[in-house]
Amino acid sequence: MPDFPKPSGPYAVGCSDLVSKCGPDRCLFRLFYPASVTSESKNALWLPGKEYADGYTSLAKMSVFTSIFQYLFSGAVMHATLNADLERTKRTEKMPVVVFSHGLNTMRTTYSHICIELASKGTVVASVEHADGSATTTYYLEQDRDDKSKFEKIWLPNADIRINRPNEHNIRNKQVYKRADECIEALNHLDELNKGTFQGVATEINLDQFKGQLDLKKAAILGHSFGGATTITTLAKDARFKVGIALDCWMFPLDKEVYRNISAPFLFINSHSFQWSGNIARMRKLDNDTFGVKAERKMVTMIDSTHLSQSDFSLLTRWNWFTRMCKLHGSEDPIQLMKVNNALVGAFIGKHLGLKFGAELDDVVKEYEENVLVGTNVNVDEEKVKISKQELRSSFQ
Repeated sequence: MPDFPKPSGPYAVGCSDLVSKCGPDRCLFRLFYPASVTSESKNALWLPGKEYADGYTSLAKMSVFTSIFQYLFSGAVMHATLNADLERTKRTEKMPVVVFSHGLNTMRTTYSHICIELASKGTVVASVEHADGSATTTYYLEQDRDDKSKFEKIWLPNADIRINRPNEHNIRNKQVYKRADECIEALNHLDELNKGTFQGVATEINLDQFKGQLDLKKAAILGHSFGGATTITTLAKDARFKVGIALDCWMFPLDKEVYRNISAPFLFINSHSFQWSGNIARMRKLDNDTFGVKAERKMVTMIDSTHLSQSDFSLLTRWNWFTRMCKLHGSEDPIQLMKVNNALVGAFIGKHLGLKFGAELDDVVKEYEENVLVGTNVNVDEEKVKISKQELRSSFQ
């Protein structure tokens, strides 16, 4: 099993799962944060439980391979200590907050390396596990009737919505708004953590240590694929998020309302092999000139990357020609691509939140010019893009 590369920031990282309340309308997220750890501290497992192995393999109609999936991934450990104490001695400033939205058929730890990298630089990251049916599987808690200190996990399977069904857009659009509401709720709970009022259920860390430690005025959101669409929708609904990044975004679930309601800086980081002209054209509706937005809007593409290059799977399956054939990663070294991705993410978020690790995106692109290009590798009809922007503006007049 390949190891995760170590994060580049100055802090060790802790993680813990937080659940807002019992019942299916809970908010569940894994919290990543700067931590105080010792040499005896043990890193957390990447796969939270067997149920997630079942979820991944059942989606592929390969439940017979659950044991193989567990064998391959159950031993993977992250560079984060489960339920560690918050680092309190090295930091001199409050911690910015980041909310992460996972992609379709994944879950809260699928992008742990990105979350850990940000936490190692001094941020607190809430990686949401969505309950709209898009996660590989997820759960909610019910309290034991006889022993109030015990809780049972009630599992929610993936909705398994078929692609290209006649009403798929309406279904996905409802999902993306529910997902956005969950991201907003996660930010609300981070605010409660900072105020010392978050209660939660079955919590395994001392919540009081976060009181007064978070800077809610410096909030960012990012997500992958369906999570990218969720990021856009969340920004359109909640101005508390000051910057957003979409990783290889899937634009299909969005409606026209979101495009005119985003004033924050925004970055698309696309893969080389996933995108197509219609999807890129939808992204271009967020260009500055569509609604006269002054905030920075950029699009870049990572060369020789696949749709999973920004997920942990690219790091955990960097084996041979077979995993490349399955598009778990491309021909480029997955570690190098993740390094590039994290550099782009950190620079953009850091710049627009006024953080020490911020940098100009053009400088990062120049540093990694062999791995990243400005814009897209997909051919797009500029005249059609121009007309689509005009039609979008006209629809609101």
